[in-house]
Amino acid sequence: MIKAAFFDIDGTLLNSNGEILESTKRGIEKLHQQDVICCIASGRGPKSINSLIGKLPMDAYVLYNGQIVFSHDAGIYEHYFEKETLERLAKFGDEENKQMIFGGRKEFFGSQSMQFGQRKLIKQIYHLLPSKFSARDLEKLLKKWQILPKKENKFISLPIFDEPIYQCVLLSPESEQNRLEELFPECQFTRSNPYSVDIIPKGGSKMVGIEKVLEHYGIDSHEAIAFGDSWNDTEMLSEIGLGVAMGNGNDDIKELADFVTKSNDDDGIYHALVHHKIIR
Repeated sequence: MIKAAFFDIDGTLLNSNGEILESTKRGIEKLHQQDVICCIASGRGPKSINSLIGKLPMDAYVLYNGQIVFSHDAGIYEHYFEKETLERLAKFGDEENKQMIFGGRKEFFGSQSMQFGQRKLIKQIYHLLPSKFSARDLEKLLKKWQILPKKENKFISLPIFDEPIYQCVLLSPESEQNRLEELFPECQFTRSNPYSVDIIPKGGSKMVGIEKVLEHYGIDSHEAIAFGDSWNDTEMLSEIGLGVAMGNGNDDIKELADFVTKSNDDDGIYHALVHHKIIR
């Protein structure tokens, strides 16, 4: 029996237009009626959640890829960077002229371009770009649109050392991944798109945050379902009781999921809930 449901946001809860389908709202409403705990599980931070999901009722939030977890009435878990790691990341960004942002509890710090990239609009643009479009191509496009300023603040001078920082997002091609892992062995790297990489403290993942939620509510992982579409959903979909990949998701994510549903534009969430007789 399913007692908890976890939903990724981009490409899962949101359709290609950045909207939540009426069928998805109806499915989540039915889950609540059956006393199923409904939760967000996203690489997004707390600042952007309300603008993305609006008044969609949720019981708990697993954000920054599992680095900060809370319900409406309790802080459940948090895992943030050591100061030394932040300093090394900031120096790396300065020395190599990178585009990056640092995610705190209430604010983002860093490149204006990357802060723009957290908006719903740019997530929609990702789906419109050619498959061979690279991170460098995207950077050139942002400069052409004058979204990238000529001068960026120095990352090392940002107020990121005065409060917990849970995630760093770096504009970086997939080909740079191995080098990043060698430079920052104390970090974990995951992606939700080909153009940027989410950097979190070692050992973190959405599944780690989900386990904290399940422990908080006294629910076993076999009694939970999760929906996702991209690489940062890997652990979540493979380790949860019932992992559902969206029809629009990456092929490798579909391979490891327990079930592949319809796309985020074709009532995918509602279809899976009905197919598995989770909602009546």
